[in-house]
Amino acid sequence: MLLLLTAAASTVSAVARVSADADYPALADSLAAISESRLLYGIGGGARFVSGLTLIGAAVFLSRTWIIRERLGTPLVPVLFGASGALTAVSGACAAAVAISAPSATDIAALDSTSGSIDTIASLRWITGKIGFAAAGLALIVAARYQWKVCGNLRRISPFSAITGTAMQFIWIDAATNAHPIIGALFFVWLVAIGFMLSTGRVERHFLAVLDPLSKHGTRDTA
Repeated sequence: MLLLLTAAASTVSAVARVSADADYPALADSLAAISESRLLYGIGGGARFVSGLTLIGAAVFLSRTWIIRERLGTPLVPVLFGASGALTAVSGACAAAVAISAPSATDIAALDSTSGSIDTIASLRWITGKIGFAAAGLALIVAARYQWKVCGNLRRISPFSAITGTAMQFIWIDAATNAHPIIGALFFVWLVAIGFMLSTGRVERHFLAVLDPLSKHGTRDTA
């Protein structure tokens, strides 16, 4: 359920940020746009902060599953998701801080006096957002290997996980900027698909299929 909430919050963040239209190469231009769409940009930052927290929560619960504890999956996946969530939350908090503190484009004096601190916060938002997104992509790449070992829908999802996780590393390539919305949409689909499978118990059932049906896990699933 936390992965599904992450998907929902990420969607709100992306829509709000795009609607604010504040992504410009020059800081002054971005601040001018933010000052005119302060609420939208702030909502985007707040939603990103929430998505980071829900991803951290999902990572914690995932790390406690018997699948991870008994190494049918790898603890590296929840670790990477937890790191991604923490960085994403910092990025969202920075975006919200910029929305609050951005001076009006006509207030030249305020812009000059605050540009240094805002530039630092904006740079922190940028780098933590990128690293957080890339870390989530690495989690998908690692998870793909373990999904492939399992039967059913998880094996079918495995190539999609690997492709999406690899594509998410393009966040570092400026030439791929136009593809970023598509890659973000792929990650959204992955979160929804895996979140739904986890919430309905399908992931556990797929892993149980590779175990002895008389094992304690089979008993737990029946219970």
